[in-house]
Amino acid sequence: MNNNNHSKIQSENTMNSTVIARIEFPNQQPQQSNDDKLQLKNAWGTYFYKADKQRDWKQNVIYITSISYIEDFWSFYTHTYGLRDLSNGSDYMLFKSGCLPMWEDVSSRGGGKWIVTIDPKRRKHDLDGYWLHLMLLLIGDMFDAHLSTYINGAIVSLRVKGDRLALWLKKIDDLNIIKSIGNKFKDLLNIPADIQIIYEYHETKFDDFNNEIRLII
Repeated sequence: MNNNNHSKIQSENTMNSTVIARIEFPNQQPQQSNDDKLQLKNAWGTYFYKADKQRDWKQNVIYITSISYIEDFWSFYTHTYGLRDLSNGSDYMLFKSGCLPMWEDVSSRGGGKWIVTIDPKRRKHDLDGYWLHLMLLLIGDMFDAHLSTYINGAIVSLRVKGDRLALWLKKIDDLNIIKSIGNKFKDLLNIPADIQIIYEYHETKFDDFNNEIRLII
């Protein structure tokens, strides 16, 4: 992608009955032995999405590569377009191995996501930094150990009405845990106090007065 490196769509892979195209990066340097790499606590999958109304949503999700070592992450990061170079309707996704980037997946069913919305005018100045910071927090397991077990992954979305960073969580029955993750998310990313983050359930929930249940920090 970057530096005129064009990724090649090699094949379509079935992952839990979901068809996701695979991208293969060209090998430009000798492969480094895994013995010399710094292994991450969790393996991660990376994905790219580009809206195309002529295709099914799942067909627009492209599996990029897996990340098990910090060196894998930097290879992925340096071979993909920066957010400022992408058009509206594009997403990057980073999810733990075994979790697919869709709310219907068993890992996310019944869960939700913390969302921060950023003015598209700040895309060139802030969004790339926020996204890189969030990915490093996740692969570096920088959330509290207890809270990390509830985190499935993250998505950055480029949209006309507002770019979004979303932290995806498993089903959590304890609202205090959800709030703790939200506060940690906002604190670690250094999100200004005057910017609210919102927790939305993947499947909309309503209270006794038929109001949608959402949390705001």
